Amino acid sequence: MIVGVDVGSGDRLALGVLTQYRMATTEQMHRVIAPSVRIKQTRRRLARLRAEGLIDRITLPQAGRTRVWFPTPYGVQLASEWPEMRGHRPPPGPCPTRRPCG
Repeated sequence: MIVGVDVGSGDRLALGVLTQYRMATTEQMHRVIAPSVRIKQTRRRLARLRAEGLIDRITLPQAGRTRVWFPTPYGVQLASEWPEMRGHRPPPGPCPTRRPCG
C-alpha cells in the first residue's frame, strides 16, 4: 500500500497520465486531471506524489522556470500493475534527466 496516495482519485489519474505521456508541465497536468479546481490543488497533488517517490520534476530555467513532471521507475512499475495500464509502456523518447525513466 502507498501511504498518502489516494489511488481512487486524481492521484491515480495523475500518475497514469505521466506514465502514458512521459512528461508534462504543471499547467498541462492541471488541464488534464483537474481543470475545474484551482491550480494550487494540482500543485499539491503533484508534490504529494513526488514525496511518495512516484514522480519527480525538473525546472527549465530557459522557460521561465517551468516545471516538467515525469514518472519515476517506481511510479511506472506501480502504474503498470493497474488493469487499465497493463501492457502499456511509455513511448520511447528522451528522458528529462540523466536518471533512467520508466
